Amino acid sequence: MAKKRTLNEIRQEKTYGYTAPILSDQGGEYIIPHKGADAIAAEQMAEIDLNEVKDEIVDKLTQDLHDIFFEHICEEMSNHAAFQSQTYLTEEGYELFEDEWFEFYHKHHGDILGRLMRNITN
Repeated sequence: MAKKRTLNEIRQEKTYGYTAPILSDQGGEYIIPHKGADAIAAEQMAEIDLNEVKDEIVDKLTQDLHDIFFEHICEEMSNHAAFQSQTYLTEEGYELFEDEWFEFYHKHHGDILGRLMRNITN
């Protein structure tokens, strides 16, 4: 009896979602039409700038990841007394020093974000 594999294990296989490509030369650039593509669909596909599409995807995901990182850093900082305003200020003090607190908090938030990004790229 074969071992049942998880969806994650199946996705990691080299053949997951793979269909044999049909390459055609369109002015020096090769395109891979989707299964059952006709000549018109292949022509439309030849007009797609894949680098532009990939750039759009990267730009969107980069923005999404920055938003996710920003929120997660805020959540993690809130778990530590060092980044809670009540550790340093009363409510009255917060009103007096709101700008200074904002600057303190975001300076450290930016430092954490910078370290996170360096760890990801290394």
